Amino acid sequence: MSFDELISRQDLLAGLPAKRTNTLLFLIERQTARLAARSRVEFSLTDSAERDRELAFLEAFTLGKAPALRPTIQQLERFAPQWSVLVPDNPTLKASLINTLCQKYSFTKQLVPNIRAALNCEQLGVEQAYQRLYQKPIAVAFASQVPLKERLSWIAAASIQKVESLPPFWIASLVTIALGLPQAFLALPIAVAELGPLASVAFLIVLGMINILTMVCMAESIARSEDFVSGKTFIKQLATNYLGKAGSLILSVAVGIRVFLIALACYIGLSATMASFTSLPASLWAGLLFLFGLYILSRKSLNLTIGVTILLAGLNVSLLLFLTVLSFGHWQLANVLYVNWAFFDGSAFNLQVFHQVFGVTLMLYFGHVYVGECAKVVLPKDPSATSLIWGSITGTAFLTFLFCLWVLAVNGAIAPQILATQTGTVLEPLAQQNGPIVKIVGAILVTFLLGMAWFRSSSLLVNLAREWLPSQPQTILTLPSQQGKLILRTRDRYNLCSIGLTYLGLAHGQPTFDLDIQLKGNIHQLEIKVAKSWDIKELIFKLSDLNLYDVDLKIEIQSVSEDRVCLKVISAMAIAYEGALERTRDEDKTTHKQKFQKAIAQQAWVYLLEQRQFLLSITPLFLVFLLTEGLFFSGQQSFTSVLGFAGVLGNSLVGGIFPVLLLASSRQKGEILPGIVLKLLNSPWLLGSIYSFSLFILLLHGLFIWQNPLARIAVLGVTILSLAATFVMWQTGAFMSRTVIELQENKQQGGQTFFKITAGGRPKTAQVKLGYADGEETHQAASVEIPSLSSLRYAIFQLPTKESEELRVWAHSNNPNGDSESLPAFLEINRENRKMQFDLKLFGGKVLLPLINGKYCLKLEFPTAG
Repeated sequence: MSFDELISRQDLLAGLPAKRTNTLLFLIERQTARLAARSRVEFSLTDSAERDRELAFLEAFTLGKAPALRPTIQQLERFAPQWSVLVPDNPTLKASLINTLCQKYSFTKQLVPNIRAALNCEQLGVEQAYQRLYQKPIAVAFASQVPLKERLSWIAAASIQKVESLPPFWIASLVTIALGLPQAFLALPIAVAELGPLASVAFLIVLGMINILTMVCMAESIARSEDFVSGKTFIKQLATNYLGKAGSLILSVAVGIRVFLIALACYIGLSATMASFTSLPASLWAGLLFLFGLYILSRKSLNLTIGVTILLAGLNVSLLLFLTVLSFGHWQLANVLYVNWAFFDGSAFNLQVFHQVFGVTLMLYFGHVYVGECAKVVLPKDPSATSLIWGSITGTAFLTFLFCLWVLAVNGAIAPQILATQTGTVLEPLAQQNGPIVKIVGAILVTFLLGMAWFRSSSLLVNLAREWLPSQPQTILTLPSQQGKLILRTRDRYNLCSIGLTYLGLAHGQPTFDLDIQLKGNIHQLEIKVAKSWDIKELIFKLSDLNLYDVDLKIEIQSVSEDRVCLKVISAMAIAYEGALERTRDEDKTTHKQKFQKAIAQQAWVYLLEQRQFLLSITPLFLVFLLTEGLFFSGQQSFTSVLGFAGVLGNSLVGGIFPVLLLASSRQKGEILPGIVLKLLNSPWLLGSIYSFSLFILLLHGLFIWQNPLARIAVLGVTILSLAATFVMWQTGAFMSRTVIELQENKQQGGQTFFKITAGGRPKTAQVKLGYADGEETHQAASVEIPSLSSLRYAIFQLPTKESEELRVWAHSNNPNGDSESLPAFLEINRENRKMQFDLKLFGGKVLLPLINGKYCLKLEFPTAG
């Protein structure tokens, strides 16, 4: 599909609808694809996938090719109210767009009420325009019926949407259960076999209560973040914002260890279970699983929405309950009342009993990382986060109840001596006891429960590898003359370096650019000329401070004219684009063939780079496969033992230490006060006890329980890393107070525009002076409403700071479609004789700065107002 040059809304209003419709449809599909991506579960810690999608769209538009992610007609219908703001009020253009949609997709009139409403299909002017353009009534544009496959797709989409339309509390509860339903379920009865059912249930209840508190810690931390409310839905950015690089490091290490071992456990569990149900050996099943995983990950074809995830979880819970009922039918009182007297006889006490108990039970609670996925669905419906917090509590409590029921059923039905000898999952002894029905149910359960855990861990492992690999991504896009701005930012915590690039046109036959460089508190404006390529290293002799930051930027000219330039941008910095998009017009028909060949070569080179990155990113997964095969051939495979390692090494951090640190920091740095705060978590003694308990588990295993030298070194290394990272966080200000000045413009109907000031996680009263076109106002308040942002010229804030404090200034607007966009503004900070200036546009609308004790005067100027 090729597209004409992208034009402005005013151009669309001017006419020529048939020529412009493809452009408008491209924008609609892009917006729908973005909204659909947000409704999916992202198995990633960062927004790298989202950035890649946006850059892929820019590149696709520049090269005139269809985007990789194309929405379905069901998604276009679902998100029609959001993309309708892109459609100008032009009956002729709407008629043309209806015709294009009907040609591209197959649907009946009754199936698309939202699309018809967005395009005013029943409006007389649109009907007349359609009749005039195509000499037939608009009613015949729609299909009379759709194929069976399409009908099934519509039914599935309606079911999923019905689930996702539940009240926010139920969504939060169900998502917590769906994303927290563990594969360790299938190893739990084996792990606690020597402990006894009743003692195991008591232990699970205690551990469940602790994890309910840590889930609340995660939910409250997220609820206090305006980034999450505005669509930044990734845990690693949250960790960096609150805890700095040390917090981000401890999260990456803990999750990396955990998902590597979970992937290994899933390979062992899936392969061993399928081997017990079939005649194929486990090693062969591991190979087939690895190849299938490569296929799925390379095609990126398994995208799960929240609704699908909930429905799959419902199926898994139903199957587990069915097996539970079967197990209760074989209950034996002796098994239920079994107690390992080694716990009460000091001479016979064996710490190895705890080797699997602690690890596997800890692995039951791994949903902390996925609270963000729940938040991105729930917070738009309930910004107070009350539903998110109570849903996290309810979901975790339900899982704990399910764990206890499962242990009572299975361990009461099967003798502990039999369970203790298992190396695979508990489904094998259950099948021997209950007959072929368990094989059928077990195969389905393994496919969905272990299969989803395998895909989730594999995807997260590959995404982590991509983040850790040194890379220099490149993209191709077009900058219109003196309109769009390319923005590149370093990935530091504090906003001290950013670059803006604007195309000015041709000067003496050479493309000329305006270069804005923000270094520390100074803005440098330069003009550069580029013949074929340019590297920012050429400026180091002028701006020596560039050496202090991780700055890299190289641009190559692909094609150029007076009004636009097509660039290849090569940089490892975070890339964003501000302004209108345009695509190069092919004006020189004599060079069309050469341009086409060059475009093909560019796409081939990009493809090779993508394949190289993919091959490198799957290296950890390949190591998992080799380790699985090695364990099978040596006869040392154990699904339960691997989960035990993962629980101790990974979940002690992710489910214990990390949530406590995050909550402590968020209560000093957050911008929002949640609708509910558990008073129990106000106690520093309780938070300190949870933190200490997690460290105690690590030390207990490293010093006494684990006997393998490598395992001991690993767990003691993680313990030292946790303590060192906590100390570094403290030293670098992770727990110091933060003052936040936020300007938020709500473009939704009835939305307000206001300044909001918070300090230490609570509203902060300060003196605010607002300068308008017709005068000046002074306020003493924590929140000030702005009646007209267009008439606001400046805002001045008088802020006293404590001995150690951070400052965050954020100016942004929330669009009707849910996007948050930066507002153009200049920030000036004055303290005594020192002055710092920042262009907020270069930082995505927000800057974060460390401050020292004293009084500060902050001034925000709005150059485009008026």
